[in-house]
Amino acid sequence: INYYPIFHVARELLCRTPTSADLVAGIQRLISAALEIVELRAARQHDLMGRVYHRLLHEAKHLGAYYTSIPAATLLLKLALNKDAWEDVEWANPGAVGAFRIADLACGTGTLLMAAADAVVDNHVRSCVEEAAKPDVDGLQRALIEQSIWGFDVLPSALHLTASTLTLRAHLIPITGTNLYSLPLGGPHHRLGSLEFLRSMNIPVRRDLFGGEDAARRVTGNGIAAPVNLSLPYVHLCVMNPPFTRSVGGNLLFGNLPKRSQMQHRLKQLVDKKGLSASITAGLGSVFVGLADRRVGHGGRMALVLPRALLSGVAWGKTRELLQHNYHLEHLVVSHEPNHWNFSENTNLSEVLVVARKKRKTREESGRVICVNLWRNMSNSIEALSIASQLQENHIPDVLDEQGALHLRLGTTKVGEAISLPQSLLAEGLWQFGCAFAQVDLTRVFLHLNRGALWLPGVRGEVAVPLAPLASLASLGPDRRGVYDAFRNTKEATAYQAFWGHDSERVVSMAQEPNQFLEPLVSPRPKGHIRSPDSLWPLAACLLVAEGLRLNTMRVTAIRVSRPALSNVWWTVRLSETEPGCAEKLLALWLNSTLGILTLCGYREETAGAWVGFKKPILKEMPVLDISALDTDQRAYLCEAYDRVAESPLKPFPELATDPTRQAIDDALCHALGLPDLSILRELLVREPILSLSLQPLTQQPE
Repeated sequence: INYYPIFHVARELLCRTPTSADLVAGIQRLISAALEIVELRAARQHDLMGRVYHRLLHEAKHLGAYYTSIPAATLLLKLALNKDAWEDVEWANPGAVGAFRIADLACGTGTLLMAAADAVVDNHVRSCVEEAAKPDVDGLQRALIEQSIWGFDVLPSALHLTASTLTLRAHLIPITGTNLYSLPLGGPHHRLGSLEFLRSMNIPVRRDLFGGEDAARRVTGNGIAAPVNLSLPYVHLCVMNPPFTRSVGGNLLFGNLPKRSQMQHRLKQLVDKKGLSASITAGLGSVFVGLADRRVGHGGRMALVLPRALLSGVAWGKTRELLQHNYHLEHLVVSHEPNHWNFSENTNLSEVLVVARKKRKTREESGRVICVNLWRNMSNSIEALSIASQLQENHIPDVLDEQGALHLRLGTTKVGEAISLPQSLLAEGLWQFGCAFAQVDLTRVFLHLNRGALWLPGVRGEVAVPLAPLASLASLGPDRRGVYDAFRNTKEATAYQAFWGHDSERVVSMAQEPNQFLEPLVSPRPKGHIRSPDSLWPLAACLLVAEGLRLNTMRVTAIRVSRPALSNVWWTVRLSETEPGCAEKLLALWLNSTLGILTLCGYREETAGAWVGFKKPILKEMPVLDISALDTDQRAYLCEAYDRVAESPLKPFPELATDPTRQAIDDALCHALGLPDLSILRELLVREPILSLSLQPLTQQPE
């Protein structure tokens, strides 16, 4: 392969490097290692240089350029390109495959495109065997590289690696060209890379006043070609791991590029003008999904690597609505392995793999969603292929209407569970519902509880539980930004009290005292607004619910302070009752019970494993104990139970199975509501990796 951008540069570097014995010896070792790799045909099928590139990429964090791991890409594309799911494609015919469009709008070094090519080759070989025909792998590879695969990115160096890796798949075949394009980012016209397609599906050549080109360029073996007029085609499959940068927390959209504020403004204008179903607050990933939807044909698919916040995040609501309305969700895959919640490299963010098929008709009924909960993330492509095969060849039980789950195994080791549920069930709530827990038993308990009934494994039948959305009982107060816009902390006593912070070693019980005073701001903070204390203080309350939790260290989900207060990390909850004192105690008791913790876990927005958040719109919809449905005796009994345990210390959540205070809370609720013993539920919860940060509680239990 005479790939000029790589081999010419390498040759020039060698020619200009001073000669020494150590250098010659080092180069000889590199040559030996390269020959060993080349001799392994399997090694040429993977994005090896991409791994090196990802390790060296200095701008990864600020660009949100987290590249997909090879095992995750393998699993995602094997599921998306399941041969039997594409009945109209003649996989045995290279010409037909050449007309099958696969695009990645943020391809990086091409890991997802490589995995797609592997899956297509596998489909070709299998189809040829079924038809007793001879596979034409070389012809197929050429069709894939020259016609089928389309890739776009803003980093030419990454695209060169994509091109070289793809052409290595067919190193003996002359390739006339690829459909890999470098798109401008930034510059005098504030270009947006692939997101320029929002403005028009055709990107023309443009020149600035000084003659410099600001246009799309095709990547070729001779380098970057002359500017082209680029048209984004309709595609059958869009694969993406789009940038994760968001517009909050310092607004890192477009990283640290000069004039990024102008780019952000231009993007917002485009999203609004084009009516894109996306939220810039969620980040560039949401916008990329909205763009991709406009070029995926009916019956086509998306195969995505996205932040796990997609499943429950408020900012991702528009993306969920888009996919819910236009697509059949086919697969949701999450990892519950501690410190390996991700499917991308160089990040610890929790992620999800999504496969969705675009409906052929708007009113077409949605099907079933397969939710895959991995106990152990994949370490290589062989494991990914094995998991994909198990998912495609076995029946996957319905989580509510059938028993058990599909146990995913590697050899004799269980590495996860898969369940199915109707997509209509997700339409009723969050997509998190099928992926919230590693253990299917907890998923079943949660889903039944969400419908107002308690089901426990090994216990016959269900018991009704009086539940209601939190918003029907109370209103929630301001977030920290609202408090910061009106007040600042002070040590001097004022009329405004607060409960500040959430120290897991200090906040150990439900009963607390305000620990700060607040005083009104005289002038707004830098880049902030100023609000009147009179608009916020009426939202102060005695009942506070955690805005976020670290599930492996914290102990308390809700507290009751002795006097109304505001907070920076707790939501204030004002009950609609005229005398809320007892009602506050009842809700604090419920939220700190095992049932309350289970529900909160199901409604969490997961950022990075055990660190989770609870946004106001989600909490308002979350079911809690319907205190208005309790009779006088039940209320009195539970209020007395709260008074008995309110000041007793609670153990961290991973120890709730051996926590006497937690058991006392559960026993009181079970007695008042006529529920069965919750011991088994406490034992299941402490096995969850998101609480224990360990797989041992899962794997050491007998199956």
